[in-house]
Amino acid sequence: MLLAIDTATTISGLALCDKGELLAECTWASGRHHSAQLMPQLDLLLRHVGIGHESLRAVAVALGPGSWSGLRVGLSVAKGLALAGDMPIIGVSSLEALAYQQQRRSLPIYPLIRLGRDRFACAEFAFGSGIERRGPDRNVSVDEICAEVIDRALFCGDLNDDVRGQILTILGERAIFPSPAATLRRPGFLAELAWLRLQGGECDDIVALEPVYLGDAVKVTR
Repeated sequence: MLLAIDTATTISGLALCDKGELLAECTWASGRHHSAQLMPQLDLLLRHVGIGHESLRAVAVALGPGSWSGLRVGLSVAKGLALAGDMPIIGVSSLEALAYQQQRRSLPIYPLIRLGRDRFACAEFAFGSGIERRGPDRNVSVDEICAEVIDRALFCGDLNDDVRGQILTILGERAIFPSPAATLRRPGFLAELAWLRLQGGECDDIVALEPVYLGDAVKVTR
């Protein structure tokens, strides 16, 4: 049984995958309460499926880019479970997982994760036999992203009405968007990507595995 954990943003998710079959997943608006909500949600998901922590055999975790505090919580829990259960751990780019769930073969894919101050994490992907990365993760504005788009492209991820409007104003019919439900990050796709890699003999060094930060940590003033 593979557990996937995603706490990259204010939207969190968990999924359970058994031999490539998705058994359960949950996605919720956690805000900044990742540390208080993650383990209770995991216990609830395991109870719904009728298994305990001892049934887990691998852990996948979203590496970001995303929230500094959220990523720390998710990776800490994933590493703790992997160490306690002597399990392999697989880190997956949050942007890659977002692009992978679109599975649109004819278009470049630009997943967006909001970093704050009108900045987004973004990278270009394409879908062939699998998901293919065409560029590194970057901290960019909407204008900077659109300046690179020549032909039609699919945009997904953190797309509220204002962001969609900005992209449409610049690109017009070249901009393609999935429905709001299809653009929400689903941990089931994170689990699927991790399972494919695990079957290919890939896993990460639990000590060396680190989250990807592209934005600055939020500073709290008192």
